[in-house]
Amino acid sequence: MEREAFREQLKELSALAREKGNCLKQEEIRAFFGKLPLEEEQLKLIYAYLEANQIRVEGYIPREEPGKQGEGEGDEAVAYTREELHFLQTYQRELKAYVPLCEEALEDLLKQVEEGDALAKAQATERLLHLVLEQAKELHGQGLPLEDLVQEGNMGLMLSLEALELRREGMTALAYVREEIQRALEEALLEAVNVRREGNRIADRVNHISDSIQKLSQEMERQVTLEELSVFLDMPVEEIEDILKLTT
Repeated sequence: MEREAFREQLKELSALAREKGNCLKQEEIRAFFGKLPLEEEQLKLIYAYLEANQIRVEGYIPREEPGKQGEGEGDEAVAYTREELHFLQTYQRELKAYVPLCEEALEDLLKQVEEGDALAKAQATERLLHLVLEQAKELHGQGLPLEDLVQEGNMGLMLSLEALELRREGMTALAYVREEIQRALEEALLEAVNVRREGNRIADRVNHISDSIQKLSQEMERQVTLEELSVFLDMPVEEIEDILKLTT
């Protein structure tokens, strides 16, 4: 599913939830997406997205916040790859140049951003990079490398600073930024799941055609033609050609 199209569906689902008192049943969510074959991993990401938008999903238990699973757990307990660990250490060293601000100071800075202060926007971006890394680390291990998550989160941060006026009534600017970073991360993970599923589907088709070529060639004791393969598979020649191009 295209990212923008899926974003629109999530907005429509959120609107439906508002009509139902900010609460949805898991069956309603599955029904909303109709015949789209969503895997459990995708559904959990959708549930998490809804929960982040103050929409309760009946029967869904949110994942525990990192650091609440036991004493002494931290970055060392996360299964980072060597490349991710190198990125994390390098990135954290770079972030030391930007001293984190308290929430009150961040809110004051974001107020200046909303008023159109370009310098404040640059400062807010720098001071909120810590927040992006924190949220990216929370979703690490769900389908994207840490560096990709940070990049997606940074994009969500920049977009949120351009649209602070769009936050819901009564919502603080900082809460909106957090929500938009989370939204960007979860949408990126959903897209990654869809890409993997499509890749697996194509691989299955390639394998099916390859097996059919081998079977027919053995039966005919010669190389099978595309036309013969098309009849055997009940598939257009052009479609077979397109799939076979993926193997070259």
